[in-house]
Amino acid sequence: MSDIIAKVIECLTGSRKILIGMHLGPDGDALGSLAGLGHICAALGKEARYYCQTEIPEDLRWLALPVPVLRGFAELGGWIPDLLVLVDCASARRAGAETEEFFAGKRPSGWEHTKSLCIDHHFDNPCFADINYVEEAGATAELIAVLAKALNLPLQGGLGEAIYLGVMADTGNFTYSSTNPGLMRLAAEIVESGLNVPEFTKKRDNTWSLNKMHLWGELMQGLRSFADGRIVSVIIRRAMMDKHNCRASDLEGFVSFLRQLRGVEVSLLLREKMNGCTKMSLRSTGGTHSVDVQAIAAHFGGGGHKSSSGAEPDIPILQAEARVLEVLLPAVLGNDFPQKSVPAGGVYAVSG
Repeated sequence: MSDIIAKVIECLTGSRKILIGMHLGPDGDALGSLAGLGHICAALGKEARYYCQTEIPEDLRWLALPVPVLRGFAELGGWIPDLLVLVDCASARRAGAETEEFFAGKRPSGWEHTKSLCIDHHFDNPCFADINYVEEAGATAELIAVLAKALNLPLQGGLGEAIYLGVMADTGNFTYSSTNPGLMRLAAEIVESGLNVPEFTKKRDNTWSLNKMHLWGELMQGLRSFADGRIVSVIIRRAMMDKHNCRASDLEGFVSFLRQLRGVEVSLLLREKMNGCTKMSLRSTGGTHSVDVQAIAAHFGGGGHKSSSGAEPDIPILQAEARVLEVLLPAVLGNDFPQKSVPAGGVYAVSG
């Protein structure tokens, strides 16, 4: 057992009340990691609570959780955690304002002795907690599986299902570059432990609403390609979301789906936020010579993985697209980043 695994287990076993949080707008890996750690805490006889400042996306609500997910610290009432754990969070800010304040020293009354633990697989994580289990892995859920195995807990039932969800989500069903033999063996072990794959797949995939289907159809009509089809971009206005009565969670998976377009090396999705600013998501094909979109996102204050990253620049959506293309076009064409920024709104050749 490695030193960090031993420290994490000591931290968990030495705590009685454990609050487990995940990032805003959780995906399958975040929720799977949260639920998986929750099952581990239950097996250890710990009193756990779940926390996320934003609601669980509708397409993930099928996952059985032992306790409800709270939306704010105030909902804990007089329940004070001995340990705050954040899973799948590359920074304290990713979990929302309350956790960012906690790690900045602005703690709720009575939380002065609450320790912190971060379990994450993002390589740009600055290790902001008291204990940081930050390792290169295909999914944060893989690290949860490592903890379970170190504690001799079988990967079955809710624990196995949660870990399987996280692994499948962050490997794109074993299609991303993060896929490796160890992850596939882990999945096989969970299946051997009793996971019903057809039933799991039905619960996970048969969740679309007709509104979401219509939204995706309209979005695909508005695709634009650049660099002779090597980049594809789509802009999503708030009015379009309102028209189809959809939420941000209804866009989950769309930017990855665009990589199926023949010749595309990088897909870009830009969504107009309520405050008029922009949320951007970038995906690359993930091969050996693919564009490092994490470096692109970092250029705009974001982060993530080499083939899957995002950022939230504080600028309007058309300006954001122009600026990211300033950086992305040279990267795709093999010219690296431009040496100096050019005015936003420049003209780029559009094909298709």
